[in-house]
Amino acid sequence: MFSWSKQSSPTPPHVVLIPRNEHLFSYLNHSVLKPSTRKVSTDDTMYDTVFQTTNGFALILRIYVPADNKKAPQMTLHGVIASHSWLDIRMRVIGYAPISSDQSWRYSKLKLGDAVYAVIHHFQLQPPSISQIVDENLSRLQQTLSGTSMNNATIKSNPPTTTSPSNIAHKSNGIAVQAKAIDKKEAACKVDEDELSSLIPRVPSSFTEIDEMSLSELSDLVNNKTTLDTFINKIPVVEALKELKESIENANVDTAMANLALEEKVESICSEVETLKQDLKSNIEKYNKLDARRAAMTRPPEIHEAVRELTAAKKKALHESDEFADDWVESGGSDVTAFVKKFMDTRVLHHMRAAKAERLKMSTV
Repeated sequence: MFSWSKQSSPTPPHVVLIPRNEHLFSYLNHSVLKPSTRKVSTDDTMYDTVFQTTNGFALILRIYVPADNKKAPQMTLHGVIASHSWLDIRMRVIGYAPISSDQSWRYSKLKLGDAVYAVIHHFQLQPPSISQIVDENLSRLQQTLSGTSMNNATIKSNPPTTTSPSNIAHKSNGIAVQAKAIDKKEAACKVDEDELSSLIPRVPSSFTEIDEMSLSELSDLVNNKTTLDTFINKIPVVEALKELKESIENANVDTAMANLALEEKVESICSEVETLKQDLKSNIEKYNKLDARRAAMTRPPEIHEAVRELTAAKKKALHESDEFADDWVESGGSDVTAFVKKFMDTRVLHHMRAAKAERLKMSTV
């Protein structure tokens, strides 16, 4: 409906920014995180930390560290489709307050290592609901940890419990993670088709529950719609789709409500802009008229017009000098000096105008 660009607010003088290298040092040398953390980008902006939750799932927290230390780091669960109050539909961590905005990050005074550890600790104690593993390396690691063969489409195992990220560091060394370039503009404004496809769980190739059913249970499943609906609704993929659908709907509602809250302000600004547009149009018309007058006034005259005006002016000066002389004689003037001065001034003006007109005529020849 509407869109507004976000402008980062300036850092208040009393907020001391932590240098970026200190953030990285606190993260890469963290006593708990260091063994299971590795760089996955060609520069120093992206890192992965492997950890294990209390219900036994191995997860990867991917951290993007902006080059600008005023901006908050971005954290995402990599290689899985999951649901959690701290995650959006793109698996980005949005529930941890200190990294919810650039300003919150600056005011938190946290170092990156402490922030990453806090997020991982939260996910360990309150594990996300995993519906699908989409990263092959993570899937193989999970199979190694659980000791059982897992279907990549649905996850139903209940592996042994462990809580420390460092417990599985030695097992995660074989994970080959390729560097991925981040398109910041795309990441900030939309989900592309490939990413959206990866969010939708795949259709399972088999259902172990059906394989284990007796003939009577299968018959009841086929003939009883209520039983069939109950069975379908309990399938993890279906549950994941419902959660995905609900999260998208909630996000759309939140966006719509935010837009509606600003609707009155936007309409007021639009009205003001329209008024300014009309004023600008009126002022432009006035300017064009005045500029046309200025151009006409400052434009050099045509030579024949200038000659005509100079000729008329020289005749006028000659006539004025003759009338002045006649009036002086008839009045019996006595001040010869004053008469000669005024008479000569008028005659000189006459001859100057005549000379200018003559030179202009010659220039056209």
